[in-house]
Amino acid sequence: MLRVSNILQYAEAAEHNPNIEGNPNPQKVMVSYEFTELALDNTNKYTPFLDTTSTVALGSGGLVLTTAATDTKVATQTQGGIWWYPAKNCIVEMKFRIDVITNVAIYAGFSDAVSEASSLLPFGIVTATLTDTCTDGAGFLFDTRQTNAYFNVVNTKAGTEAFTQLASTRVPVAATDITIRVVIDTTGKARYFWNGIEVGNKANAVSTTVPLIPFFGIRNNNASAHIATLRYVRLWQD
Repeated sequence: MLRVSNILQYAEAAEHNPNIEGNPNPQKVMVSYEFTELALDNTNKYTPFLDTTSTVALGSGGLVLTTAATDTKVATQTQGGIWWYPAKNCIVEMKFRIDVITNVAIYAGFSDAVSEASSLLPFGIVTATLTDTCTDGAGFLFDTRQTNAYFNVVNTKAGTEAFTQLASTRVPVAATDITIRVVIDTTGKARYFWNGIEVGNKANAVSTTVPLIPFFGIRNNNASAHIATLRYVRLWQD
């Protein structure tokens, strides 16, 4: 039996030599997108949505999303298919950064659609009002149209949306990585983690029978282009 309470660490010689004996056999489904391939497969593996001249491309350190230099334009990316089920304890983790934190919206988390229409992310906030274009979803939203714009944890269940604004320290820092994780259990409860720290939870956040997909996207809130780098996307479920 191997029991590890926190972290399994390979040190000294084990760091540079074969260090697993036997046949690892995970109980959970696990998929990881590291964006190290030679070309993006946007037919079978990814679904980008690009407003006008917005782009999604492989770049240094990950997947680079660039919005067109026009107000309200978006660049979004979903990974794989819509088959991550709350009833199977689905989890998504993303690491990303953005070049400039002014006049922009960012969404990272789960949604129930591979893309939205022009100018839209699954969620948006203007002043103090949340809107959703997905019917079920849960994730992190930053939108500079919000009064005192900080990250929010958001969700919608069958079209009924809700949000909780996080502390003023939960803001993106230009050109600095953020790691977020959304954990959904069999009851539809969502737990939200920011750089490894739980920052919120919501009971009955999503419908348990609606399949979801990992969704990342950015939106211009003025005519300036923005560049986000998605380092990786990791997913688990039973």
